[in-house]
Amino acid sequence: MNQRDQELLEKQLWGVSRSPPGDGAMLGFALVTVFLIGLSVGGILFAPTSPQLNSQDATVLMAKSSIG
Repeated sequence: MNQRDQELLEKQLWGVSRSPPGDGAMLGFALVTVFLIGLSVGGILFAPTSPQLNSQDATVLMAKSSIG
């Protein structure tokens, strides 16, 4: 394969590369950041409005319902 053939092959395969364009670490950082922001926004938008029962409250409620 001569130099001209090599250049033609590179032109044909320009879109097929094994390494992603740009910095892979930066892409990973961006994905993690978007994920954490999504968790935060979801936690704010879909936060429970009623107070949560803890395990002691649930035990007391079950005991009261079985007694009376």
